[in-house]
Amino acid sequence: LSRTLNRSVAEAASAARRLAAGERGIQIAPSSVREIADMSEAVSALDAALTSSEGRQREFLLSVSHEMRTPLTALRGYAEALADGAIGPDDMRATGATLVAETARLDRFVSDLLELARLEADDFSIESVDVSLDSLLRDLRDAWRATCGREGISLTIVSTDVVVRSDPMRLRQLLDGLVENAIRASPPGSEVVVRTRTSSGEVAIEVEDVGPGLDAADLADAFERGTLHAKYRELRSVGTGLGLSIAQRLATRMDIRLEVRSPPSGGAVFGVPLPIG
Repeated sequence: LSRTLNRSVAEAASAARRLAAGERGIQIAPSSVREIADMSEAVSALDAALTSSEGRQREFLLSVSHEMRTPLTALRGYAEALADGAIGPDDMRATGATLVAETARLDRFVSDLLELARLEADDFSIESVDVSLDSLLRDLRDAWRATCGREGISLTIVSTDVVVRSDPMRLRQLLDGLVENAIRASPPGSEVVVRTRTSSGEVAIEVEDVGPGLDAADLADAFERGTLHAKYRELRSVGTGLGLSIAQRLATRMDIRLEVRSPPSGGAVFGVPLPIG
């Protein structure tokens, strides 16, 4: 019995060391001893979890590489054309506009990655004060007016003057991410609506678009980093795939939840429920 137990424990310990060294898919022989079997199952579960997590990380890195390569290719192409004198004076303005747009796109992507890193830091701070949602949403509308005008989208604010206890900068950052996602998903000539809904001591800030919407599987994966981006990048225009992930991480650090639903009329509604007062 002692030899059997020692062999089983040694096998589990060996498997754990192999996992730590980077090996995956390790098979552990089943044991008739319940405690040893439980330990072996735990090691196997850890193996599966690490395999899944590392797979998602690889997908994320591939997505990052793909997204960064596109603007970098455009920048290099135009830079080489300028260096070769292939772009004449009449095309300089259009070329400059393209370079600025691609640089801004790359800058936004890097900023998203940095924001994700900050959200993982232990010193990420939340400073809660009384926040007027009416004032916050008016500022939100003013900040996004130029972008909406450029995209041909109207941004409508429907709110009541409710006061909540939250960090105004972080809450605004979260809403900026949801509005940016809604604008990107909406076709020109459509409307993005940001509204407040009050019920039983709680107010929900909702951001609604009339884009392609989300199916049942999408609703479950809406905040998973890069999942929807990988699914739809070959089918329609998508962003970096990080915006909703950042919003979800922000919500988690602020101890609030994000909700998402697909209304019968189409599009998507993202909600941020907050306690009143």
